[in-house]
Amino acid sequence: MDALPTQPLVPDRECGSCNVCCVALTIDDPAMQKLQGIRCRNALPDHRCAIYDARPQTCRTYFCGWRQLKWIRPTLRPDTSGVLVRLQHEPPRSTYAQRIGVIFTLLTGAALKAEGLAESVAAGVAAEVPVYLAIPGPPGYTGGQAQINDALRDAVFLKDKAEVLRILQQARTEGRKGKPQPIILKRPPPTR
Repeated sequence: MDALPTQPLVPDRECGSCNVCCVALTIDDPAMQKLQGIRCRNALPDHRCAIYDARPQTCRTYFCGWRQLKWIRPTLRPDTSGVLVRLQHEPPRSTYAQRIGVIFTLLTGAALKAEGLAESVAAGVAAEVPVYLAIPGPPGYTGGQAQINDALRDAVFLKDKAEVLRILQQARTEGRKGKPQPIILKRPPPTR
């Protein structure tokens, strides 16, 4: 989880019992290492954090896109939708004016049916925000990710929700065909 510029949080959106980030993300921080798809060792069965008051800075400063972007539909809370929205630094070679892109990670096949997914993806494409679709690999392995703006541009312009969803389904199917590679953490685990 890389640090991004501070975004104001959307009012009335709280993490509550959602701890999808405690499972779905890779954390490679000096204070904690965790591979994507593997539940953090500090995540309790009731979804609370065993070390909340002393959690690493990475965890203190991370907020998903659902908490930060008001144009992401309220129905896309990660634990109820199966969609994890994240912000990403864009490389300087990007043709987009924004320096931040948005990644929609479909955590399950059912995520394609999440209320508000097509509309939120379309809003990003229409605003020329670099939009990516990510498909996680097995726990501890890489997945697939591709920018989808060009593929969706016509369907978004025509406001064709069914076509947006068809393209997302096709992209998910293609993304699952890749050969996952083990994730290698850069930092050694902390000594105990």
